[in-house]
Amino acid sequence: MRHFFILTILLLSGLSLSAQTANKSTKAMISSAKINWLTLEEAQELNKTNPKKIIVDLYTEWCGPCKMMMRQTFTDPDLISYLNENFYAVKFNAESQAPVTFKGKTYSNPDFNPAKSPRQRNAAHEYTRTTGIRGYPTLIVYNSDVEIVSRIVGFQKAPQVMRQLKKLK
Repeated sequence: MRHFFILTILLLSGLSLSAQTANKSTKAMISSAKINWLTLEEAQELNKTNPKKIIVDLYTEWCGPCKMMMRQTFTDPDLISYLNENFYAVKFNAESQAPVTFKGKTYSNPDFNPAKSPRQRNAAHEYTRTTGIRGYPTLIVYNSDVEIVSRIVGFQKAPQVMRQLKKLK
């Protein structure tokens, strides 16, 4: 009887350990999944051969809600999977100094003054101005013809973003 009791405890301990290991592996797989962020140019190029909607996350470095979306919203496994399957996802710093080509036109940031500060606030990029946004963060959704079909403004949790994106199907 004593051996049976010890054997039972060992067996249950082994099962518990293997369940914990499996749970950690599942969590690691989920947390390692990431949105496949592209540049505007890459998204447009891929869209030529495999048309999809394009979603652009317009953010700034100083924007608290932008950072919250990066930490909370864009780490949701369901949203990551949905975006990677159905969209070309672009992350674009709305105050970037780098030029970008969009729909055949090159945009820059003429207001950016590196002598003033390497992290200059309120120096909106020309591309950003073309989107008609009013605040950050804003998600711009383009159809496969690269025309704006929606703007999702402000901090949104993953289920809110999913709901709005699924309406566009």
